[in-house]
Amino acid sequence: MRKRISTLLAFLGLTLWLGLNANAQNTQMVYSYHHPDEPTSMWGTKKHENYDVAIHIKDASLVGSTITGIRVPLPDNVSGLKPKGAIFLTKTLSVKSNTNVADVEVDSFDVRAGIVEVDFQQPYTITDEGIFVGYSLSTSSDFDKTPIVVVAKSETDGFWIHTSRTYRKFTDKSATLKMVSAMEVLINTNLTDAATASLPDQFAAMGTTPTLNATITNKGCNGVQSVDYTLNFQGQSLSRHANLKTAIPGYFNSQATLPIELPEVVGSGQKTVTLTIDKVNGIDNLASDKDATSTLTAIAFIPTKRPLVEEYTGTWCGWCPRGFVGMENLNEEYGDDFCGVAYHNGDPMETISSTSFPNDVPGLPAAWIDRTHETDAYCGDTYDGRYHANVTYEQYRQEYGVADISVKATLADKTITATATTKFPASMEINDRYQLGFILTGNGFTGTDGDWLQANYYYFGDGKKYTDADMNTFTNGASSVSGLVYNFVILERSGIYGISNSLPASVSENEDNTYTYTFDLSKVGSVIAGQEKLTYDVIAILLDTQDGNRCVNAAKGHVTDITGITNISTDAKNAKAESFYSLDGKQLSAPAKGLNIVKMSDGSMKKMMIK
Repeated sequence: MRKRISTLLAFLGLTLWLGLNANAQNTQMVYSYHHPDEPTSMWGTKKHENYDVAIHIKDASLVGSTITGIRVPLPDNVSGLKPKGAIFLTKTLSVKSNTNVADVEVDSFDVRAGIVEVDFQQPYTITDEGIFVGYSLSTSSDFDKTPIVVVAKSETDGFWIHTSRTYRKFTDKSATLKMVSAMEVLINTNLTDAATASLPDQFAAMGTTPTLNATITNKGCNGVQSVDYTLNFQGQSLSRHANLKTAIPGYFNSQATLPIELPEVVGSGQKTVTLTIDKVNGIDNLASDKDATSTLTAIAFIPTKRPLVEEYTGTWCGWCPRGFVGMENLNEEYGDDFCGVAYHNGDPMETISSTSFPNDVPGLPAAWIDRTHETDAYCGDTYDGRYHANVTYEQYRQEYGVADISVKATLADKTITATATTKFPASMEINDRYQLGFILTGNGFTGTDGDWLQANYYYFGDGKKYTDADMNTFTNGASSVSGLVYNFVILERSGIYGISNSLPASVSENEDNTYTYTFDLSKVGSVIAGQEKLTYDVIAILLDTQDGNRCVNAAKGHVTDITGITNISTDAKNAKAESFYSLDGKQLSAPAKGLNIVKMSDGSMKKMMIK
C-alpha cells in the first residue's frame, strides 16, 4: 500500500525540512526537462486507462537540496479526468497488481485545467541515490485520452510512464516517443550561481587554432550571464573571462554553447583539453563538479564532410511532394557537395524493392541522413510545414568525415566506370572496418500521364500549412501534378553495404587510395527507355562496419562521356549548331574532319561526324 507523507520511510534518506528560515541562503529553483520557451503538446495512448508519469532526479549538485513541491500541467479539457490525482516520490519505480507502488504518496490533488501546484508541508532531502517524482491520473470513457502534457524532445529519465493497459511496467519512453514530461519539481537549494561544462572530443589540423564548443549547463537558481574559466592545453594554463552570447535562464540544466579558442596545435596525436569553470556571474562557482575534459586528436588535415541523404518516395504518395521539393532545395543550396539519392516505390522509377532499402521505412515519405538519423527531406526535424532540412543537414556536415573522398565516372557503351579516391589524414589500420560503396543515380526523368502523375495532398486541408513559395507548385496545384522532372533517382548500386577489401588493410597519412567499380546500364534499360535527357551521377560512400554501417562520408561525381564531355544527348531535332569541340574537349574554331562534339542552340550536346 502506498504510504502518505506522514509515514515517511527512513531508508529513503529523506529528512524533514524544518522551515525555510533555517538557512537564509536557500533559494527555490525549478527542476524540469521542459523549459519555459519550449511549446507543449498532449500525449496519451488513446485508450481509457490510468496513467503514472515520473521523472528521475539524480544530480551530484543537488545532493542535500530539498524538494518542496511539484507543478503538474493539465490539459484545458479535464472534464473526463477523475476528480483526484496523486503525487508520489519513490527511490525505485515499482508496479504490483498493475498498480503503481510508491514509497511515499503526497496527498492527492484537485484536478483542474492549467498548472496545478502542490506544495509539500514536509519537504524532502535529495540523496546521492536520486529520486523519482511523479503524478497519477485516471481518465473516464468520454475523455479524448491524451491527458499528459509533454514537450517534443528526447532526454534520458525525462518520461517514465506506466499505464493500466498499454505500458504495464514503468519504462523510460523518452527516446522512443521523442518526448519528455512537462512537469516541474520545486527545489530549495543553496546553489545560487553554479554551472558545469562539457567538452566534445574533436579532430584538428596541426598548425591551426581550433575552436571547441563547450556546453555550459546551469546548476543554480540564477541565470548565467558570464563565466570565468581556466583552460589547460599542451602545457599551457590560460585564465579567461567570457560573456555568454545568449544568457542561460535560471532553470536547472538549461544550457548554452560557449566557443573556446585553443592555442595553436603543435605536433600530431592525442592531446588532453581541460576546462575549469571558476566563477559564474563573477561569483565563485558553487557546482560540485567544475572540471570538463576531452581529447583533441591532431591530424594532417580535416576531411570535407558530405552527408548522404536518402529519400524514400513514390508518385502515388500524396504527401511525398514535400520530399521532392526538399531534395531540390538541398541540391540548389549545396550543389556538387549534395549527395542525394531518391528511392522510388511503386512507380515507373522503381529499381530497388522496399525490402532491400538500406533503412527501415514503414511508410512514405521518409528520409535518412548517413543511414543513422531519420528525418524529413523538407521539414528536417521540426515537421512544422517549413523548410528546415538544411538545418539538420548542416548538423551532419559538422561531423568528422574520417577521410577525404572523391569520385570520377565515365560512360562508354552502356558501361559506367567509377573510380573513388580516398585520402586519410592519419596513418591507421583499416582491416576492413571502413568500406566503399557506389550508387548510380539518374536525373531528368519525366512523364505526363498514368503512373507519372504525382499525387498531391497539399492543395487542400493540412497541406495548406506549407505556405513557403517553394511549395506553390503543389499548394496551388490539383490533386495530381504532371510534368515534374525527377532527379536523384537510384538506378543501380554496389550493394546495401560496403565492398569488402575496397580499402587497403592499412593506410598512410595523406596518401591516395583508389578503387574502381562498374555499372551496366543495360540492367535498368526498361527504366531509362524513352528518357532522352537523362544525365547520371555516381555517389561514392564510405561506410563504418563497426558502427552499424553508418555512412561517415560521401562524394558525388558527374558521369561524363568517355571523351570528357558531360551531359551528351541526341534529341536536339530543331536546334542549331553553335560551337564545336574535339574529342578531348578543346573548342574548335571550325568543324574538323572526323568525329566532333557539337553544342546546340538549346544547350544540348551531340556527336557529329564530319567527312
